[in-house]
Amino acid sequence: MLQYIVKFIILSIEIVFLIIFILPFYKHISNIGNIVGLFITACLIIITLFWNYVIRLIIRLWHNIGGRILLILLAALILVSVVWCIYISLRMVSAYKNYPDKETTVVVLGCKVNKYHPSKMLRHRLEAAYDYLSENENIKCIVSGGQGPDEKITEAECMYNYLVDLGISSDRIIKEDKAKNTYENIKFSYEIIEKMNLPKDITIVTDGFHEYRASIIAEKQNINSYSVYAKTTKIDLPYYWLREWMGLFQEKYLK
Repeated sequence: MLQYIVKFIILSIEIVFLIIFILPFYKHISNIGNIVGLFITACLIIITLFWNYVIRLIIRLWHNIGGRILLILLAALILVSVVWCIYISLRMVSAYKNYPDKETTVVVLGCKVNKYHPSKMLRHRLEAAYDYLSENENIKCIVSGGQGPDEKITEAECMYNYLVDLGISSDRIIKEDKAKNTYENIKFSYEIIEKMNLPKDITIVTDGFHEYRASIIAEKQNINSYSVYAKTTKIDLPYYWLREWMGLFQEKYLK
């Protein structure tokens, strides 16, 4: 009886995560995070449903050399992956707690614009930027982001308008409207910083899960960075966090 209760609890948790990874498709969000998350949870559900068959298959494989090697390699791969994901997650949490303790130049990283208005994620970044700029009235801010094919204006223009509407003085906000990715956000913003002789250290405003990768990209360009992070909606966090693992692996080991 106990094993059926445990199986039901595990299966329920897996189904919840399956739904979480399916939901983005209904919001027209499709990225490596929710696709891989969907695949992993689907595999876990299958394993849970057919647990007895899986155990018998493992025992059968263990009784021959080839199968034993395969199982050992698979177990090692899973163990290394889990340890790496835990380590990277700790670094991600540490990175978004790297709050500035000196005067810097704020760089707000762009995100999707819905026609003329910021998406939910971009709005959260702008609200975090607004709070910080309101507390530090002498600091200037670069809003960085180009224009996507389905955007009516550049991300920089959208961010500029939003911050001005919130009450931030327009002479404190500088638009960088060419960048297409995080590397360009930081690179092009730093070119503006050097040209205008602004403080060389930067404070990156982006989602908490993205701060670590942004700091690595800044470090590769010999730029010292701090973090002011935007909160991510809890239901969106699992697939964005998983996507960030993929992005960090690529950034750290494939570039």
